[in-house]
Parts: sequence; structure tokens; C-alpha cells
Amino acid sequence: MRPPDAEVLPKEPPDPGDRSPGGRADGPGGLSGLSPVSRWVIALTAVAVVVGAVVHLAVVFLAIAPPNHLSQRHAAGISRYLGPEFAQQWKLFAPNPSTANTHVHARAQVEMPDGSLSTTRWLDLTAKDETRIAHHPLPGQAYQNQLRVAWNNFIESLDSQGRPTGLYGSLMRQYLVRIAVRRLGPRADGGTVRRVQLRSAVTPVPAPPWSYQYVDTRTSYLVQPWWTVRAEDAG
Repeated sequence: MRPPDAEVLPKEPPDPGDRSPGGRADGPGGLSGLSPVSRWVIALTAVAVVVGAVVHLAVVFLAIAPPNHLSQRHAAGISRYLGPEFAQQWKLFAPNPSTANTHVHARAQVEMPDGSLSTTRWLDLTAKDETRIAHHPLPGQAYQNQLRVAWNNFIESLDSQGRPTGLYGSLMRQYLVRIAVRRLGPRADGGTVRRVQLRSAVTPVPAPPWSYQYVDTRTSYLVQPWWTVRAEDAG
């Protein structure tokens, strides 16, 4: 009950800007306040995101599922989509550590200013990459995997005669040429690089002290022929 001498204050009109749960705004809010074009853009964007997610999950499922008619029919397209960004590997669950240390070496044949040709010494490209990533908190992906993966893929493309097969083998060979030239530089020993040669030096990991297994730790070499350097390879 209100005391007889209490003053009755008039109610204040609602604030148009009040959008609290108890308040109400005169103008429309949310999606209803957007123009039809904006609503269409949002709707189409949402549909595109959903469709893209469904397609990505479907391709990944076909890649890791047992071989079937659909995955075999579209194997080329699945491979192009997944590699290399979405490549599926199971090394986390079934590691297969390497039993040898593989280093890739390169040397160049350079043309001197007088027109004569000179050959540089072998340069250990893998050792240079290891120096760049040693004790580095955020090593670059190129120095960790670029050369190693390129060489492994190239070796897998070789036939029984040691020659790269098909378009993939040719592309991997040219890719290695570009990696070597950009690591060596377009000029070396005072001349212009005209050809490069690569080789791998494979040294087996010795057996642990407690093992009776004998491991031959001598280094073996796989030497590739000279490859011509094109103008676009030097970048």
C-alpha cells in the first residue's frame, strides 16, 4: 500500500536504442534488417561451405576406404585433390622409421666467361637443410621436406634401368633440377650454371650396442646423369 504523501512519477518512454532482453527497438534487427541481396549472399555462402565440407569428407573417405569401383574409377582425381596438402598417412599409428640416412648431393657444370666448361665440387644439399632447421623453433617446411620428398618420389618413378618413367617421372626430374639450381644459385665458381648432376649418399644406421645384428654402415651412392638447366629453372 502506497503512503498518502508519496509522489507518483510519470513513466519514461522506452529508449529506441534499448536492445536488452526486456527492451524493444523500433527498427528491425538481425537478418530481417538486411537487404534481400545481403540475405542471398549469406545463404549462398552457407550452402557453398556445406557443399564444400561434404565433398571434402567424401573424397577423403574414398581415399582411405578399401578399394571399390567408385574410388578406382576416380583415382586420378582423388589423388590430385588430396596431394600434397591433404595427403593421408598413418605413420603416427604405425611408424616405419628409416634404417638409413640419405643425403642428396648436387654439383654443377658451369660455363666460364671465356666459353670453357668447369665442374664444381659436390655440395651436400641435405646437410645444408639440416643446418637451417637445427635448433630452430619454427623451421620452414621447405627445408624439412621439400628435397627429401622430391628425391623419394623421383626414385619411386625409376624403372628397372634407372630411368624416370612417364610424365610423373619427368616432372619430378625437372622439379629436382629446379631445387638444385635454386640451392646452388644461377652462377657458381664464376660461371653460369648450364647443367646439374645429383646423387644420393645412403648410409645405413648402425645396430644398437645391445644387438648382435651386423649392419654394413658403408655409404653407397646412386648417381644420376647430367641434366640440362633451362632458363625458367633458375627462377
